[in-house]
Amino acid sequence: MLLLAPMDGLTHVAFRRLVAAYGPPDLFYTEMVSVRAVVFQPPERDPYLRHTETDRPLIAQLAGREPELFEEAVRRLEERFDFAGYDLNLGCTRGRARRQGWGAALMEEPELARKIAAAVRRATRKPLSAKLRSAPGHDLRRLLTLAEGLLAEGVDTLVLHPRAPEEGLKRPPRWEEIATLKRETGARVVGNGEILSPDDAIRMLETTGCDGVMIGRASLLRPWIFRDVRALLKGEPPPEPPDPLEPVEILARNLGFLPGEWREKRFILWLFWYLQNFPFGLYYFGQVQRTRGIPQKIALLKDLLTPERIPPYPVRIRQNR
Repeated sequence: MLLLAPMDGLTHVAFRRLVAAYGPPDLFYTEMVSVRAVVFQPPERDPYLRHTETDRPLIAQLAGREPELFEEAVRRLEERFDFAGYDLNLGCTRGRARRQGWGAALMEEPELARKIAAAVRRATRKPLSAKLRSAPGHDLRRLLTLAEGLLAEGVDTLVLHPRAPEEGLKRPPRWEEIATLKRETGARVVGNGEILSPDDAIRMLETTGCDGVMIGRASLLRPWIFRDVRALLKGEPPPEPPDPLEPVEILARNLGFLPGEWREKRFILWLFWYLQNFPFGLYYFGQVQRTRGIPQKIALLKDLLTPERIPPYPVRIRQNR
C-alpha cells in the first residue's frame, strides 16, 4: 500500500490532483485540519477540506487536543463529506502544532491521546489511523505503550515516522523501530521517513515487514514517484520523467480549486521543493519568488527550465523548511 503523507500547506487539493495526474497512491491525506475549525466554522467552506473525485480515496487528518471536539468534528464531517477514513495527528513537530499542544506534543500525554482515539471511534466506524513519531529519546517502551493504548481504543493503523520529535529532520530515521512496532503489536503498520527513490520504498517494505509506505517530501520533488514505485513492484523500469515544466503547468491549473488568496502562496510553497530537483534550483526559486503573479512566474520558469532535465533518483533535498 502506498500513501501520500499529510504535509501542512502542501497536500491541498491542487497538489493531490497533480499527484493523481501521474499515478495516484492508494490513499491520499489532507493537510492537517483543526478540529476546532470544523466545529466552530462551516466545514463546507473550509479550504483544507476541499477535494474532488480525482484525489480519492481521501483520509482527513485531524489535529487538536480536546477529545470532545474530535468527536463533534468527526460527526460533522460524517454528515457532510465522504472521507475514506480519519487520521489522528500525533506526530507533527511544526510551530503551530507545538504551540497549541497538538501533534507530537500528545505523545507526552498518552492518556489524552487514548481519549482522543476513543472519542473519534465513537463518532465513526470508518478506518482510523494515527500518525506517530518515535518517542522522545527513542524510548521504545513509551512508543509501544502509546501504540497499544491507541489500538485498544479502536485505531486500525499505525503510521510511524521513526525520528524523535526533538530531531526534526536532522538525523536519519531509525527504520528498525518500524519493524519493532510491527513485530510487537501485530497491528497494521505503515512506514514513513526518508523514502527518496522507488528503491527505498521497496527496501522499507522488505526490511521492516511494514504493510505500506507513506511518502512525503520526495513526492513534492517528484509527484510521479508513486507511479515509479508501482512499476518497480511489478519488476518494470520506471517510465521516463516528464518535461520539467509540465508539473508546474498542471499545478497552476489545479490552483483554481483553492481560494484566490491562497493560490500564489501555495504555488510558491510547492516550488520551493520542486525546484530542488535542479542544481541551481534554489537560485531559480529566489528569482521566481521575486516575480509577482502566477502567469509571470510560469513565464519565467519556462525560460529557466527549458534546458533542464529531471535527474535520476534518489531525490536530493538540499534544504528543508
